Amino acid sequence: MLLIEAYVATQTLNEGLDAIHDMIERFWKDVASFHQLPSESWRHLFTTALAEVAANGLRHAYPPDATERPLWVRLRLFPDRVEALVIDQGAPYEPISFAPDAPGNETDIAKLPESGYGLFIARSALDSLHYRRTRSGYNCWRLVKKK
Repeated sequence: MLLIEAYVATQTLNEGLDAIHDMIERFWKDVASFHQLPSESWRHLFTTALAEVAANGLRHAYPPDATERPLWVRLRLFPDRVEALVIDQGAPYEPISFAPDAPGNETDIAKLPESGYGLFIARSALDSLHYRRTRSGYNCWRLVKKK
């Protein structure tokens, strides 16, 4: 049973990141007024994963000089989970042949690359993260975090 739903559609990188953060903030406020909120750490993990996937769509799915970067995000609260759907019209996602490992305790954080860990972070924070490319040319990411 669907309890709460929220949407946002964006066109540009800067507008998109701000709009997504605003939507997430409103979503959690709506959840708090209607339903018991998951813990702050739980919400932070889900929000971080969603922000990483959406930012990847805005930053990497489109050519660097693209002024328009259409992206849609839908959030849904169910009694047992929260789901997000992130859709863009950019280039297909091409997984890298290796996934970065989690930094070890001995890792010098200053030597880590500034990018390349987004999907690793998202997968670590979620119960599931699925990607598919539609026949009509859309990238679709489904994020699920169970309560």
